Amino acid sequence: MAFGAGTFNSLGAAVSDLFSADSHRTKAGGLQIEAGNYDRAAGFSDENARFAELSTAIKTSQLDRELYKTLGGQQADIAGAGFAASGSALDIMRDSASQGALMRGVATEQGLITEEGYKVEAENYRSMGEAARMAADAENRAADRAPLLAAIHGVAAVASFFT
Repeated sequence: MAFGAGTFNSLGAAVSDLFSADSHRTKAGGLQIEAGNYDRAAGFSDENARFAELSTAIKTSQLDRELYKTLGGQQADIAGAGFAASGSALDIMRDSASQGALMRGVATEQGLITEEGYKVEAENYRSMGEAARMAADAENRAADRAPLLAAIHGVAAVASFFT
């Protein structure tokens, strides 16, 4: 019967394995919380994408309204002054219409870019949540295996005691 370093090593490993199960479960719980946080962040990003879409629609409507007011005002000014809608008057109105269309196009593109950014952000958060869930599952599997590893180390300790 030998009671040596190998016996103590195996006993220590068995005890360590038993206590590691709790650590693995705690870590898995933290990872599940992290996954939930990522899920919520993804939901907020989805909402922000919808808000960006709605905001863009409102902004383009406002720009359209401003353009129509400007063009209508210019037409009234030209007619009120007794000028014909030709020559310089048409040039001014054409320039105003071009500027309005340009402003609307920029606002629309900015809105689409913002909306797409939120959609990508939401997808990234969903991926991070899935990664956290996978890590939590791995920790739970490690916790499930810890008693088996403890038993193996315990058997090794007993076996080394008799060799």
